[in-house]
Amino acid sequence: MPSGEYDPDAVEPRWQRRWVDEETYAYPDDDPVDPNTVFSIDTPPPTVSGSLHMGHLYGFTLQDFVARFERMNGGTTFFPFGYDDNGIASERLTEDEIDIRHQDFERREFQAKCREVCADYEEQFTENVQALGVSVDWDHTYQTIEPRVQRVSQLSFVDLYDQGREYREKAPAIWCPECETAISQVETEDDEQDSHFHDIAFPVVRDEATGANGGDAAAEAADTADEAAETFTISTTRPELLPACVAVFVHPDDEENQQLVGESAEVPLFGHEVPIIADERVDMETGSGIVMCCTFGDQNDIEWYQVHDLDLRVAIDESGHMTAVAEEYEGLHSGEAREAIVADLDEAGALEERRAITHTVNVHERCGTSVEFLVTEQWYIQMLDKTDEYLDIGREMEWSPEKMFTRYEHWVEGLQWDWLISRQRSSGIPFPVWYCAECDEEIVAEKTDLPVDPLSDDPPVDACPACGHDEFVPEDDVLDTWATSSLTPLINAGWDWDAEAEEFTMEHPELYRFDLRPQGHDIISFWLFHTLVKCYEHTDEVPFEETMINGHVLDENREKMSKSVGNVVEPEAVLEEFPDDATRYWAAGTAVGDDFPFKEKDLRAGEKLIRKLW
Repeated sequence: MPSGEYDPDAVEPRWQRRWVDEETYAYPDDDPVDPNTVFSIDTPPPTVSGSLHMGHLYGFTLQDFVARFERMNGGTTFFPFGYDDNGIASERLTEDEIDIRHQDFERREFQAKCREVCADYEEQFTENVQALGVSVDWDHTYQTIEPRVQRVSQLSFVDLYDQGREYREKAPAIWCPECETAISQVETEDDEQDSHFHDIAFPVVRDEATGANGGDAAAEAADTADEAAETFTISTTRPELLPACVAVFVHPDDEENQQLVGESAEVPLFGHEVPIIADERVDMETGSGIVMCCTFGDQNDIEWYQVHDLDLRVAIDESGHMTAVAEEYEGLHSGEAREAIVADLDEAGALEERRAITHTVNVHERCGTSVEFLVTEQWYIQMLDKTDEYLDIGREMEWSPEKMFTRYEHWVEGLQWDWLISRQRSSGIPFPVWYCAECDEEIVAEKTDLPVDPLSDDPPVDACPACGHDEFVPEDDVLDTWATSSLTPLINAGWDWDAEAEEFTMEHPELYRFDLRPQGHDIISFWLFHTLVKCYEHTDEVPFEETMINGHVLDENREKMSKSVGNVVEPEAVLEEFPDDATRYWAAGTAVGDDFPFKEKDLRAGEKLIRKLW
């Protein structure tokens, strides 16, 4: 190499080590800080679900642009780093990494395995971010599973409980049979899948005492018909739910089928009778225009079940297998049961037609499994009563780019559920709750005792305040990971309960509200919305001045990078082949908020430029 030529392979590691060793970017914890000079960044903690990807490198680089600019502008910059390692994603990583299932281990044993696997990946995260030269303050790092964060998370739960914003309810909930846990609305996504519409003949069970239909309007409609049909057709993509059928619905404006209202139908193969009811929620344009209500196939089924006080027939269990309600199909997986039931319907002459379709299915975004709706007891945070308020606080922030507020607005306006925050998993932050073994009274931990684990710690009372019983059952569910990661502004500001003053305080009040929340557009509904909700409920103010929303890094053909497709570009390979500043040049080449393709030629152009500059 000619003398004097810039050698990034030698220069960059030297400076990276120096910045870390000398704590160049450390926030001055012990020195007085002028609040007017502070610029605080609520850095997104990457989920420990696998290796970092190019989107992480892009996002970290954008954040670093801001942090370095603010320092050069005279600001005292707070730029921390976290690792989100307490949720389903980290559990699934552990299961995949060492080929185990969490159900096969005692909880603490599995938690220890999660910590080991996550620690290895967190070390990789640190190496990647330091290798990129991001000016993170490595004195201010955190894990969402560490005791300090567990305390903040449990304090949040107790505070919202005291405010009356949380409740426990046994009701239909979104359920992932693969992960065997309840999930929230935000953890589902639409997936286009090939399927079949099955036209199934349902026999009408007539009231022999009256000879026709109940209700004057229905009877009049029947009189005008030449002859009442003895069967009617229902089109469904889920014949495996036939054993869970509890009613049949007809639209009130459906003149052709109005004579059925008030009658009963016999469910094919299973023989139980269900009422035929009129309801405006029926989509007359889908299938035959007559629908069966099963407990539960979708949101409509839940609404019908509640409004019409229908029976509950649970045909699918927590693992996606058929229950005793399914009779001879008990024990089959729901997919296997579907094919067996279709074959038996055909043999019985009840299957009129089966035709291929493509339709949208709700799946769990973590594993891609179609979700079910099961009646389970879960914890919720109220949100539906404050959607207008949450829209207003969203408007208080500056959005960069401004168009991203529309995504936030659409999400809030489309909410159908309160926030389900309990998870039936092994690794996570425990609920600080016990229940009276006699009357089920909720016993919540004292703030001064947190963090606690009800599985090993005693409740704060010796006897139930409601009935006096002295035995308690610990809550064994864990908190949704977003219930914790949504608290990052409070975690970073040192939010805690001051027992002497009997109020919440912050160790670093000068950081709050934070100047910037940088993040990807894909987690506006996850991280940003839930952070606004939680921090607003705890502090009565929006936690950020501004949010900067970056786009996705796509492959050269503008397709989403996917390991299964084989189009993923590994960050380690890029950092090994190109100088860090070439990566910065690449990251600076697109408008904030836009998705853009990864092109190696942009990195090569950046490399040529920095060699000329140096």
